[in-house]
Amino acid sequence: MDIKADKYIKNKFKNISAISFTTYGNELVINFSGFEDHADLKEFADFVFAKIRMRYSHFTESPTIH
Repeated sequence: MDIKADKYIKNKFKNISAISFTTYGNELVINFSGFEDHADLKEFADFVFAKIRMRYSHFTESPTIH
């Protein structure tokens, strides 16, 4: 595996775009769009969160918080 290649976004994610904004609750919301395939969503999330070294949970449906 090429170490340099691991530092850059994969070619299949080259058409992804993002928009971010803050909410009144001091939250940051980031929306990514432009995925070629639905299955790429989790792989991209894994990639992004690994790069910033942040844990996250991937849900297939919206979570219910009680």
